[in-house]
Amino acid sequence: MESARNAGLRIIGLLFFMFFAEIVAGQSLVSTSAVFSEQTAYPVFASKDMIYYFCGSNGHQSGSLKATSSGQSVTFTWEKYNSVAGSFGFFSNETGVTSLLNGLANGCYRVSFRENGTDFIFRAWIMNGWITSSSLLSDSNCQSVKLNGGVTGAVYTYYDLSSNQLITINPSYKYVWYADDVPIATIQNPLIISPPTKNTVYRFEATDRAGCMQSSQVTYQSIVTKAKFSWKTNQKSDAQFTNHEAPLEVQFINESENGDVDKYEWMLFKEKSQIDQEASAGGKIDSVMERIYLENPVFTYENTGRYMVKLVSAKQSAGFTCRDTFYLKDYIVIDTSLVKVAMAFTPNGDGVNDLLTIKTRSLESLDFQVFNRWGRIVHRFSKTGYTPEDSELAAWDGKINGKLATPGVYFYVADAQGRDGKRRRKKGFVEMIW
Repeated sequence: MESARNAGLRIIGLLFFMFFAEIVAGQSLVSTSAVFSEQTAYPVFASKDMIYYFCGSNGHQSGSLKATSSGQSVTFTWEKYNSVAGSFGFFSNETGVTSLLNGLANGCYRVSFRENGTDFIFRAWIMNGWITSSSLLSDSNCQSVKLNGGVTGAVYTYYDLSSNQLITINPSYKYVWYADDVPIATIQNPLIISPPTKNTVYRFEATDRAGCMQSSQVTYQSIVTKAKFSWKTNQKSDAQFTNHEAPLEVQFINESENGDVDKYEWMLFKEKSQIDQEASAGGKIDSVMERIYLENPVFTYENTGRYMVKLVSAKQSAGFTCRDTFYLKDYIVIDTSLVKVAMAFTPNGDGVNDLLTIKTRSLESLDFQVFNRWGRIVHRFSKTGYTPEDSELAAWDGKINGKLATPGVYFYVADAQGRDGKRRRKKGFVEMIW
């Protein structure tokens, strides 16, 4: 058993020695500064050789090759392939353990040396790559802009070493367009739909199969606009109601991009049911209630309803006037009219339910009277051109000539005209409690 174990160890040791000896042998031809490498695909010649690529400017000679022996000093003889003669011719020689050639032009280089009675021959191709790019804008209009990328680069060729046949390698260009350093396209001549509303630097980057890269850029001066707006109102909100009431003053906030300040057009449409009614009647329909040509207009909606708004933003430049349209996502909804009187109140000064309030919504006019049991008017509020703020003025504080009235039951009558065209009449009893 021990003898078999020792035999196994000897075999493993022999294999290790053979592997180590192969590493130590180390005769080779390589390039340590190439940016990319691949093997040849000769149509006729039986062997395969390495192709080493180097990147630089047009006309550069940056190729480098390093030949190495196993450690002994040898004479390296270098030759270069002559495609006219179809054979290798002397290039240079050097004695040492290694031989390094720099500044090599395109072509196939062969190195030979003799070490320990064995002749070694290696070959490799040098490709000095380069690439230039250009970029420009064409067909720029309100809907799109065409980007054009131009590319010129090294022509990569080598020869079959048996037949001297010329072989051209596809440069396999890859393209990337960037808009302010954000990638947007990977084709050479993309069409940009909906161009940006701000001046944008487009950068075109071209890369060949070796990784040689060049970029160029062009600045797009925006000729388009993007319409957008929002709206707000200072009318106080009421938690009991989702919508606002009439009259409603609306401040439109222009959020458009790259529009000319003197070319905004606002279209405030009629109330939706009115438009529908006119449409059902046939004939030509004018759905616009108001046109405004200000940047940030203010408009007061006098009546209840559902209203749509459209903004057209324009940008004028040489040869073009580009426009964009924006509609509200939802209607501006204004509540229908309402009159509602509380059933009781307690004017005792504790800050809770001290007033006889009348809840109103979207009124044009209001006449509100409170009577005592003998039919005498103890409180009256009457106004045409009623606004939401008037509801506080319409309330009764329970006083007559500055003095608290007698507790008990009172009778009220409310007669209102709503801004939806409806008359609202309410009457009933209310109890004053101390």
